[in-house]
Amino acid sequence: MSSRIIPLFCLLTITAASVRAADPQPSGTVASAETEQRLRQDVQLMLSRLAASGALGQHPDQLDMRLNEPARRVANLGILVDSTSAERARDGLRVLGATPGSTAERLGLQPGDVIVAVNNISLRDLGADADGRALAAATLKSSVDNLVDASPLRLQVVRGSQTLELSAPLQIVYLPALRMELGVAAMAATDTAKTAPTLAAGGGCGRISTFDVASRSDHQYHARILLLDGVTPGPSGGEVYRVAAGEHRLLVAENIPTRQMGFSEIASLRRNTSKELIVDVKAGTTAMVAAQLHLDKAGDLAHGGYWDPVVWRESPEACP
Repeated sequence: MSSRIIPLFCLLTITAASVRAADPQPSGTVASAETEQRLRQDVQLMLSRLAASGALGQHPDQLDMRLNEPARRVANLGILVDSTSAERARDGLRVLGATPGSTAERLGLQPGDVIVAVNNISLRDLGADADGRALAAATLKSSVDNLVDASPLRLQVVRGSQTLELSAPLQIVYLPALRMELGVAAMAATDTAKTAPTLAAGGGCGRISTFDVASRSDHQYHARILLLDGVTPGPSGGEVYRVAAGEHRLLVAENIPTRQMGFSEIASLRRNTSKELIVDVKAGTTAMVAAQLHLDKAGDLAHGGYWDPVVWRESPEACP
């Protein structure tokens, strides 16, 4: 979320404490394949939105970002309120929405409700913090910070001409520790669970990547590797493959957006246009593969003349 949006609203999902201070949790739990796939999809969606908003900058291929967060115990309050200024929160915090499955949803909060008190603590006329945002939001947060799971949360709410007393047990969720790296170097440094072919002893290694940061100004787009030396590479959905240094034969399919073709897509003509690409992977190097669109041949869908697989960059990367 950009810095221009953050001051407008306050999404109150409360971090109560780190897991070290919370109830003991089982260690070493392995996520299911379904959970892992859902997480991948959600992260990709989030990154797509950031990229579309410009938050990743003009050159995402040069992005270098590392995030490290400890495991946390989080109070899932899930209220979106207007905390833009003390003036807007003079009579309490106006509710803009509630996230699905949250305590706010179970309380029955509705857009337009005004929260005037939490557990008998008034939220009216509390003024603003140093950044000009309503202190009522910080007071609501601090009021639930130390509550334990299933503690009663009581809100006094004005809805139209009525004053309501809403109550529900506070929901606590546990978040795992997070370590995330963004950028080509980070992707190249990650070994996939399955490599193809098996690395030759002492021969050195490199990587082949289809991570989509190719130059749009050069009409280069995402590609998919269907076969790597005659073998379906894994895991499914992978973008980086660790291989032995040397020559490799790829079967590549294109993921060029239809809008880039300049006319309506005839899908059936693009189904069987996969192409072979021979890549000479140098030791300690990542070969970046993309689909090169030929605008002057955009009409040649049936024979696949509109594109070719290419190695658009070779990046020096350590490959232990």
